[in-house]
Order: sequence, then structure tokens, then C-alpha cells
Amino acid sequence: MNIGIFTYGTRGDVQPYIALALGLMDKGHSVMIAAPENFKAFVEDFGIPFHPLYGDAEKLMNSHEGQSVLKAENTIKLMKYFFKVLNEKKVPLRKSYLEGFDKVDFVIVNSATLPITSAIAERQHKKMALTYFMPPVVPTAEFPLADFDLFNFPLYNKLTYKLAHAFFWKFVKKETNEFRQELGLPVLKENLVSYIGKQKPLDLYCISPSLIPQPKDWEGLSKITGFLTVPPKSREHTELDKIPAELRDWLVNGDKPVYMGFGSNGVGNPEKFISIIKDVLTQTNERILFCTGWSIFEGLPVHPNLYVAKYINHEAILPQCKAGIFHGGAGTLATMLRNSLPVIIISFYTDQPTWGKIIARKNLGVHIPLKKLTVEKLINALAKVQTAETKQNVLVIGERIRNEKGLENAVGEIERYFA
Repeated sequence: MNIGIFTYGTRGDVQPYIALALGLMDKGHSVMIAAPENFKAFVEDFGIPFHPLYGDAEKLMNSHEGQSVLKAENTIKLMKYFFKVLNEKKVPLRKSYLEGFDKVDFVIVNSATLPITSAIAERQHKKMALTYFMPPVVPTAEFPLADFDLFNFPLYNKLTYKLAHAFFWKFVKKETNEFRQELGLPVLKENLVSYIGKQKPLDLYCISPSLIPQPKDWEGLSKITGFLTVPPKSREHTELDKIPAELRDWLVNGDKPVYMGFGSNGVGNPEKFISIIKDVLTQTNERILFCTGWSIFEGLPVHPNLYVAKYINHEAILPQCKAGIFHGGAGTLATMLRNSLPVIIISFYTDQPTWGKIIARKNLGVHIPLKKLTVEKLINALAKVQTAETKQNVLVIGERIRNEKGLENAVGEIERYFA
């Protein structure tokens, strides 16, 4: 099969697809990843063909307007900004999608691409599978959608999904119908999620059933597969297995550090984190491995217990750490739990608070919403995640996740669906 994977967003929206692409390629399929153009080197380093989608997600988040939106710490404002920028770039962006579709016969997409990919797939009669790395948006009576956990009873639970679908449609309706008309397709009278759902596509949630079990009332092809992990043999000679000599020396010359990083999740208030890091270093003996990712941090302290890097190899480094502090992205969460690390989730927006609540509820770590973050809360959280009970819990969940075969499950579902 000749398969194209289309994703748009941050590194967390790309790296799991590298695992999926490699899993499909191991089965003899031709696979191409289409993502923002700034991920070209990252994807091709794994030997995966890459198709650039117009735009640079990192520049988007680090622009003056992007930083202003991030400082607001508001999910709605972030979504408005994201779709506004995409709409401003719609002509070259749509063109890059169309060029990518011309190269493949089957498509796998993420939710951020749906206004464009769903229309092209329909116009070109190409079978499309949906993939997610977040809590489910498929309606169920068993639990409410993501962060709507004010109540928990069947009627309310199902209503939360309908409200979220309507909310999403409000953001993308104009763009979706404009593009559909451009392609000669009829205008949609119902929301996009419902319209796609009636076509019964494969709908994979590549998350751990140990954290969110599959609802018993799901129908059709909605599945929870388990997290996707890059196979060890495929990491050889890639950036995932590179450790700078300076970092290696720092790691062996002291106690296990705490990993801290927010990846490509833009930090709108770096001064707050710099101040907290300084206080942790002066008030404790903790060693901190701080990964700046896409964010810009000016004025970080020089301290023997602090090592600063832009990116690190999670697969090689996290087993050498004793805890992880991060934003709650599903990809990083998967790596931390797979390596049996207790976590402190400092949630910013979207699905991150949900993962934080799940982690706290299962006593796998601590959840601190960004707006409530203080140095006192962080130091207390560091003590909490080092208790015997929490460490035992993450040992158990780590073993379960390592045995879930998420990549194998996802590849099998995709092969059966496209066949």
C-alpha cells in the first residue's frame, strides 16, 4: 500500500507518526509523512519520505502574536489564533496538501488537518483513517469529554461530546465549506465531525488503555490501541540515540536529576519558570535537566545542579532521571510512564489538564495547572512523587504500557481497514 500520513502542529503531533510510519514500512508498505516544513530533517533522519506542508509551526508560536496568545494561557484564544493563522496561509497551505495527496493512495490524518484532508479525500475517493493522541472525542455514556468532568452520568456525558463537536465546527465551518466549494463538493449543513462519523472511518486513539480504557458502548471502528513507540532498531543512528558527551559527563557526576521541559509547547511566560528554577536550585539539592524546546529562555542561572539543552534524547535520557516535570503532552507522558518515571504535569491548555487529572487520580504523579504554579507547590510535588507508593504505582503502569503493543495494534487495524 502507498500511504500518506498528514499531520499539522508541534513535535508531539509528528513524533508518534514516525513510529507508525516505521511500523507500516516494516510490513512492506510505502509511507510518506506530510507535516510542517520545519520537520523535514527530523522525519528524513529516520529514512521516511517527507512532504512539506506550508508553514513553520515553531515560528508561528514564537512570533510576537503567538507569544501574546500563549501568555493568556487560554485554550479558546489559542484555537482562534491557530485557525486564524492557517486561514491567512490557506492558498499555499491547501496547495501543499493537494500535492501531498497526489503522491499516495490511502491517507492517515490527525484532527488539526480535517478541514482540508477530509475534503480532498472525499473529492479524490481516497480512504481515510483518523488518528488521535489525546483523550477520546467519540461519544460515550461512560465518562464525559476531557475537561468537562463536572458531573458523570450517561445523559450529561454524551451531551459533552455534542457540545465539543459543535464548538469545533464553529471554528472550522467557514474554512471547510469554502474549500469544499473550491473542490466542487456540496456545502456541509451539519458539523464536520458528525459528517465524517457517518462514513464510519477507522478511528484510532493511540493512547494507553491502562489510562483510559475503551468504552464498552463504542461502535464500529473506534479503537484504543496503546501508545505508539519508535522501535529500538529504528532509533539507531538517529537523533533519538545521540547524547552529547558533555551531558553524559554531567549525568554520571551526581545523583539522578529531575527532567524538566515543555517541548514544542510554547511557554508564554518564561520569566516565571526562570524564577522558579532559581528558587528550586537554592532551596533544594535537586539536580535539574532543563530542556528549553521551542521556547526562548533568557537569563537562566549558571549552576552545577542545572544542565540546559534545547532538545534531548528522551529514550536514552529519561531512564537516567528520577522524575519528570512537563506540560502533559501525550507523547512525552507515554515515554515517561514507559520508563516508570513519576511525573509532575504543569498543564497549559487543550488536553493537558485531562492527562494531569488522570495522573493525579491514579497516583502516578502530581498535577499543577500553570496558573496555580508556585515554587512551593513544585517543591512539595517533587517530594510527593518520590514516595514509595507513587514509585510503586509507576513501576506497575510502566510494565503494563511496555506490554501493550500499541504500535502492533495500530498497524494491524490500519492494514485491515485499507485492505
